[in-house]
Amino acid sequence: MRTNAATFPLSPRPVRGNVGTEKEYLHAHAPAWLATRTLFSGGGGLWSTPEDYMQFAQMLVNSGQLNGRRLLSLRTVDLMASNQVGDVYSGIGQRLKGMGFGLTVEVVMDGVSANRSESNGSFGWDGAFGTHFWVDRKEQLAGLLMVQESNGPLMRDFENAVMQAVIE
Repeated sequence: MRTNAATFPLSPRPVRGNVGTEKEYLHAHAPAWLATRTLFSGGGGLWSTPEDYMQFAQMLVNSGQLNGRRLLSLRTVDLMASNQVGDVYSGIGQRLKGMGFGLTVEVVMDGVSANRSESNGSFGWDGAFGTHFWVDRKEQLAGLLMVQESNGPLMRDFENAVMQAVIE
């Protein structure tokens, strides 16, 4: 059986921010679950710029097209945005009411039940360390937040602020 795995070197990486001593600044420790050379995670370790990520999100808003060029078929994007798991999608120790899971993304099935402000059918993903994006094809918009801090409430507040700014 083949598996998809990403391999990461174990060398310390410099970090930015106020972390105390110079030694702490130069040798920040990775979380224990990252202390491996092989991490079985389809999205773990991906890096991007906000501009590139927004181009990806805009391509999804445009149902697979970017700058007049088709990159994904309409059917592929529709499958991404369709619930593939029935009512079994759950968060950490809880069922997520009103949410489903498409191909690599969570899907808003019922925004009222999910307490989400995006349109039904919107989809996206929350990264482990503060990256959050969603695509709302009904409103023809994409949202992206990159903060380098795991903060669920900020992500929902950002969604609410963006969706409240939509004028019909």
